Amino acid sequence: ARSVFLKMRNLFCDKNLNFSLRWRMVKCYVWSVLLYGAEAWTLKAATLSRIGAFEMWLLRRMFRIPWTAHISNEEVLQRAQVQRKLLVTVKCRKIAYLGHILRGEKYRLLQLIMKGKIEGRRGAGRRRLSWLNNLRKWTGIQRAEELFRTAEDRDALAAVIANVRLA
Repeated sequence: ARSVFLKMRNLFCDKNLNFSLRWRMVKCYVWSVLLYGAEAWTLKAATLSRIGAFEMWLLRRMFRIPWTAHISNEEVLQRAQVQRKLLVTVKCRKIAYLGHILRGEKYRLLQLIMKGKIEGRRGAGRRRLSWLNNLRKWTGIQRAEELFRTAEDRDALAAVIANVRLA
């Protein structure tokens, strides 16, 4: 995504174009590359901070703010008159993808894996952060069965996604 931005930098950093137009083009061209396959990511704290930092990097480059300037992220967001949306977009896509998987008949194997019905032994060591752990933390639904039940109901899932967008 960074290379896409740098290839089109002359367009995205052009002061003659309105900022809202440039920001919409960044969302169209750069975000689409960045978010390709984001539904399948398991997001750790470091990955979340890197995504947030990338969004701020984009804004700072668009306003041509050098790294030596002591300007806070909040001030950059005020100049742009935008809010951070990249992480929210990733979260909403992951939650919507869960509903897509659980409602689809052709995803039986994925459903079995997700619900833990596949037999086998777990490896030694600390449990890894799972894809479902991200969703349970973001939605506030702690039990996996309850999350699955919510995801199968389109209206309930839409309400959960709306709450994540507002949070």
